[in-house]
Amino acid sequence: MKQKAFEQDSGLSLYGGYRIAVVRSLEDVGPCLADWEALARSAGEPNVFYSPWALLPALEHLAGDKRFALLFVIRPGRPDTADRPVLDGFFPLLEPAGCALLPLKVARMFRHRYCFSVAPLVREGREPAVMRAFLRWLQAHRRQYPLLLLRDAPADGPLATALRSALADEGRHFHEGARRSRALIEPGDDAEDYLGRALSAKRRKEYRRQGRRLAELGELRLRVLQPHGEDLGAWLSAFVALEAKGWKGQSRSALGCRAACRRYFEEVATAAYARGQLRMLELSLDGRPLAMLCDFLAPPGAFAFKVAFDEDYARYSPGALLELECIRLLHEQKAQGIRWMDSCAAPEHGLSNSLWLERKPLCTFLLSSGSLLADCWVELYPYGKRLKGCWRRYQARLPDWLPSWSRTAGG
Repeated sequence: MKQKAFEQDSGLSLYGGYRIAVVRSLEDVGPCLADWEALARSAGEPNVFYSPWALLPALEHLAGDKRFALLFVIRPGRPDTADRPVLDGFFPLLEPAGCALLPLKVARMFRHRYCFSVAPLVREGREPAVMRAFLRWLQAHRRQYPLLLLRDAPADGPLATALRSALADEGRHFHEGARRSRALIEPGDDAEDYLGRALSAKRRKEYRRQGRRLAELGELRLRVLQPHGEDLGAWLSAFVALEAKGWKGQSRSALGCRAACRRYFEEVATAAYARGQLRMLELSLDGRPLAMLCDFLAPPGAFAFKVAFDEDYARYSPGALLELECIRLLHEQKAQGIRWMDSCAAPEHGLSNSLWLERKPLCTFLLSSGSLLADCWVELYPYGKRLKGCWRRYQARLPDWLPSWSRTAGG
């Protein structure tokens, strides 16, 4: 961070040797940008959605009236040397709000409809110290932040290990549950060998047949967005139009159905392209897009962001054919430092689960900041979840002819 920003934070308390600066306005982020960008590139567990070029447009266009707090975990410089402060951690929080089953307000990691990871940015090798500082900050602000919910957080890796260790060292009450996983790919040495392990011979043969049938209809072409000299606006407009043409457009969930969502997408994609972190593929027939996908790169990883296909050609599986090309391209890019790619898909997503062999484990953490009441509710939380599940199962067994008020009241 720039020295000027640290001079303003000189009165901050130390938390395990760290200072934590809190920013609650987009206008105050400016002095932090350069070091925030550097931290995003140095994070032990990359999260492209918390990079400044991706998060700031989300806060501007998608946050609505939700209040947020951006926590910058700063390792102070030494006054007797020329060392300057170093940004080692970044935690974007949504300010506390109500939550079902919990009478206390709950803070969450900032998340929106297009954010698929809540892993905070932490400098590689500094995970234990940063997590400990973060927990101590929560305890110091336990009246304002009694509980913290980390939904679908990484269940393994350096961040999860550091968090569990810090929770044990600090003696904090927490609940860990809701385990699930989603598709992940770790490219091997050969794309065809990978596909051979992922798909049966019958299914590979069917995809080849569908590709040939498509090619018989006209000129079938695969295009990859090039790093320079491309009309990015045309690519983005084509993607938005293709997505809006299908069921997402009918359900009003496509990017183009909301002006704020489209502005977010265009700003994020433009920023990623300028940094060499955008990848787009297009499968077209006679110049007309049949399938397109958009991914964000964050070496050593990548994140699948959006995919769209023309449902008029669904019998040819253009989306799956493009995904196969994506897998081949990933194997080629392995030499460029891309070692894994997160599908960012729902755990039950059929296509990703059938094409991508590896899995990313996720879980949900509920943390107490240290107050007695918060500790009690964390201990009671799993029982409340079980009770809620029993109630839902009981309601599902009630006869359909019962009036709605009777079903709501349990008969």
